[in-house]
Formats: sequence, C-alpha cells, structure tokens
Amino acid sequence: MGTDSEFDMEVAYFRNAVESLGVSTEEVDDSTCLRFLKARSMHVDKAAKMFVQSHRWRASFVPQGYIPIDHITSELNANKCALQGSSKEGYPLVIGLAAKHYPGSSLDTFKSYVVYILDKTIASASVRGTEKITAIIDLKHMSYKNVDLKGYITAFQILQDFYPERLAKLYLVNAPKFFHGVWKVVSRFLDQSTKDKICVLSNDVIGEVLLSVVDVGTLPSDYGGKAEFIFIQDVDAPNFPWQVGSVPA
Repeated sequence: MGTDSEFDMEVAYFRNAVESLGVSTEEVDDSTCLRFLKARSMHVDKAAKMFVQSHRWRASFVPQGYIPIDHITSELNANKCALQGSSKEGYPLVIGLAAKHYPGSSLDTFKSYVVYILDKTIASASVRGTEKITAIIDLKHMSYKNVDLKGYITAFQILQDFYPERLAKLYLVNAPKFFHGVWKVVSRFLDQSTKDKICVLSNDVIGEVLLSVVDVGTLPSDYGGKAEFIFIQDVDAPNFPWQVGSVPA
C-alpha cells in the first residue's frame, strides 16, 4: 500500500496523462482518479486511457447527465430492483430480483436501466467520494424465461469499464441448479478482480452471511431481516444527478 504522498504523485501523473489525451480533469476529484488507477493496478497510462474512454462513453450515452425516467418506464414498473439503505460498512445496498426480469426490452433500454441503477445507488451513499456498492442478486423462482445472457454480460461490462472500483461485494443467492451453467458463461467475461468480489451463497448460510453484512432492520425479511423491499424508483436520493448535475462514474 502506498503512502498518501505517493498516491498524490500518482494522481498528478494521472491527471497529466488524461489531459494529454484531450480531456480536462478540472472537475474530477482525487477519489475518482484513484479508482481508475486502482482498476489498472496503478498503471498511469492504462488508467488514463480507461478514464478517457469512460468519459467519452458517458458523454455519448448519458448526455443529460442522468437517465430520464420515461426512457426506462417498463423496467421500473417491473419492480425488479430495490435500494435498501446501507450495509454495515456504509455502502449502499442494492438488490436485484432475477425472476422479475425478462429479456424482452431492447438492449439499449436495458443499458439505460443499468446506468440508472448504478447512478442512483452511488448517489444514495451517505459519504461522498467513497461510494462503493454492496449488491445482492436473488435468483429465487428464476426460470429459463428469465435468462438474459446478453443482458447479464452487458451489465457487468458497464460496471467494469465505466464504474471501476465501485463494487464492494456481490452476493448471488437462491440459485437454481441450471444457473450454474449460465454463470459459467457469464463469468468468462469478468475480470479476475470482479470475480473476487462475487460470492455464491448456499441456501443454508444466506441469513447468517447477509446479516453479518447488513443490519437486521435494513435487510429484507426474505433473507432473514425485518425490512420490506424498497424499490429503487421510490427512493429519494438527494444527490441524484438530475438534482445536482451530472455525477461522474
């Protein structure tokens, strides 16, 4: 682990490298610089290239700085994502309900929904600049009709390429037997650093593990807690982009 002065130097090099590629870092905070550096093992040039690609992608895909609700109405109406508050570490807790997802919408609509989820989850963090995400994907009642390989792979690619070092931990729970084959395909597209943050929980330890991570009053009763699901569109996140301007990935 480097010292603060070493990190400051790396951040300065990173900013110079990004600006040499034609992108300003004037409005980019140091924590964002460090996330990109860590995602590329502190290799300045690789991190700068990643940042510039992310910056240009966001300018193209999210030109308003946020995803308009009317672009993702069908996805929100499915009530397949909950935003539950924070984990014990203070990270926003987001829960996806796989059995409520069907691969019927266009891929661009699904991409927009993924960006909306990530942006709103990050914006809900209580401490600015350190917003990692704790996630649960519940596979209970999932059938073959719910399988969306292209969607799953796309979601992880967005997370890895444009939201580096945002994921703290992802728990996969209640997996049906056939899902292991699905996961074998999806995991081929994941970086090792992402794989290391994903944990598939067997049914007999779901409550024990999740209650060690999330307070009982925050965790939904489906997983041993006492809370009800709070669907993401019903959550008031004061720092959400359309209220304060664009929140960079």
